[in-house]
Amino acid sequence: MPPPAGYVITPSDRQPIRSVNDTPEFRRNYGANEFMNALYALDSGHMGQGVTVAVVDDGVMNVNGELDGRIDQTLSRDFGYVVAADGTRTKRSELGSGASDHGTAVANIIAARANGAGTIGYAPSAMIVALRVADWDEKTQGEILSHTDEAIRYAADKGIKIVSSSLVGGSAGWTSATVRLAATGGLLVNSTGNFGGADPYNAQWITADNRKAVLFVGALSPALNKYEIEAYSNKAGTMKGRTVVAVGSNVTTLVDGTVGVFSGTSSAAPVVAALAADILSKWPQLSGQQAGDVILQTAKDIGAPGPDEVFGMGLVDFKAALAPVDPKLSNGSTQTSIATSVMVVPEAVGTAAIQTSLSHVTVLDAFGRDFTGSIAALVVQPQVMADRRIERRVQQMGRQASLSLGGFSGTMGYTSTRFGPGQDQVRSAATAGTFAYTDGTTGVHAAWNAGDMLQADVMGLAPFADGVLAYAPQAGTSLGVDRAVGGGWLGLTMAAGRTTGSAAQAMTLGWSRGDLDLRASFIDEDGTLMGMPTGSGALRLGRGARTVMVEVHHRVGVTDGWSLEGYGSLGVTRLKIDAASLVTGATPILGSRIGVQATGSVPGGLLTLGIAQPLAIEAGAAELTLGTGYDLASRSVLYGVTRASLAGQRRVQLTAGYVTRTAMPLRLGVMHDVTDGSVAALVGWHTGF
Repeated sequence: MPPPAGYVITPSDRQPIRSVNDTPEFRRNYGANEFMNALYALDSGHMGQGVTVAVVDDGVMNVNGELDGRIDQTLSRDFGYVVAADGTRTKRSELGSGASDHGTAVANIIAARANGAGTIGYAPSAMIVALRVADWDEKTQGEILSHTDEAIRYAADKGIKIVSSSLVGGSAGWTSATVRLAATGGLLVNSTGNFGGADPYNAQWITADNRKAVLFVGALSPALNKYEIEAYSNKAGTMKGRTVVAVGSNVTTLVDGTVGVFSGTSSAAPVVAALAADILSKWPQLSGQQAGDVILQTAKDIGAPGPDEVFGMGLVDFKAALAPVDPKLSNGSTQTSIATSVMVVPEAVGTAAIQTSLSHVTVLDAFGRDFTGSIAALVVQPQVMADRRIERRVQQMGRQASLSLGGFSGTMGYTSTRFGPGQDQVRSAATAGTFAYTDGTTGVHAAWNAGDMLQADVMGLAPFADGVLAYAPQAGTSLGVDRAVGGGWLGLTMAAGRTTGSAAQAMTLGWSRGDLDLRASFIDEDGTLMGMPTGSGALRLGRGARTVMVEVHHRVGVTDGWSLEGYGSLGVTRLKIDAASLVTGATPILGSRIGVQATGSVPGGLLTLGIAQPLAIEAGAAELTLGTGYDLASRSVLYGVTRASLAGQRRVQLTAGYVTRTAMPLRLGVMHDVTDGSVAALVGWHTGF
């Protein structure tokens, strides 16, 4: 077996105060607390409140007020007798005495109050049921532990969920008692024993009927920065799936009133019982055995991978046990892991209202425990990605070539990459293209990867960005037919395209006459909304969308050599609802875009100046069905429906472009986004044939 993994603990004198619970009282047991992340329980308010833990031991004394209000006087019971020198047995009714050195230390490890004195228990608000099982032999002046089985049966009959026993010594009676406890859902947290054995001392008394009711605890050495089983501790052995380890030396309040170290598997077992109480304090709907399952499954694996014969399931971890384990999001019909859920929101859509709606959500984890918190951070809007997409297109469209012959015209975008010093060591690759043919009455036009041709529009070098591509940039392959009608042109264009995990199709009916263009489009997206992937899992913003859009473009002359043109569009989008998503409905989503651009001749070339509002959502809302609370009586999540606005922020972009009048025109462009302050630039060349 490989050596256990190391664990670095910051020395107490170098550890800054981390919270109001990180007090000198807490730090008296600093090493053990750090090994098991015990501060997390205090900081998160999981302190055993409302939970009763039965301590099967030699009695419990309330020393120095550490257990004030923590011992249940009604349920606690003394099962012991006083045995005289002649063998006479007299029933005793005393929960503890000066001889209760073992049980008192155990009880304080569990529930010692946070009172500024002594030490703090791992479940300082839990109630202790003291079940004293030791007879007192006056002849030997010693204890005889003879009522453990009886105490376990008593705890089962009283419905106590957690029983802590740091005593060993099984029998058929012990098996019978733990079977009885198993039937109630109770959990016995039992020490493995201090005999250095390969198995827990009571392992031989485990059967199929009591197995789920017993959780064994071995003792881990408190040595800094490494994991080692104490030499005296019995190991997990055949009970590796039902055994954990906890630190075997704890500083606690002893029966004589001093604060000192209490060691052994007897010290480790109450740590785990306290953790079970902390779990039940937040989730009383769980049984004791279910709390034990949480502890087993969240223990830190510190030995050979998986359950091993030394450490069993590993070192108990308060933080891991009290934090959600694979939490699920649900809309009341389906459940999806939070780990696979993210909402991706297009730049045109607002996120504030959605994030507010998701800031208080109730979920269940793999153990049926309810957690309430914010998942607003799972809503992302990749604006930077959009900017980088533009920059990538600029780089790919470094050059353009045009061809015009009769009624045929075409433009091809391409890049050239040098891979060696030679003049012929240049590799060119086509990136996009547009083609058109007309005979005067009928025209055919096509585009390939047309989204990459839009860099001219973005940089102010062309007047009219295609509205279809504003909604669905992946639909960059198109084919259309135009026909001369009534002094203008009537056309139908079909466009489509795919990217990883998404597809888009569009149909556009257009009419143009002179300097006026009108278009009406239907856009169908799968896997995206306005060109952006919608996310995944329970936060997916729909399976896609359908949009109906109208747009107009008009050009007019202003002065000699200068013209002014503008464009705008309005679109209504409907989400395709994903049955597994918290987004269970949506109103129609209204989007708009508008731009104005001036173009004119200047010395040496052509200058364009423009201002535009890219696509922005004006109105619309998503309906989210999500967990709003937990009903303990019915043990179910409560659900509510909230409406979150999708209206986004209008952005303003300033553009400028310049094209030289040369045989191989140089194209320069720049765009400044006034809203976010970003700047993008373009440099390219144009060649003709």
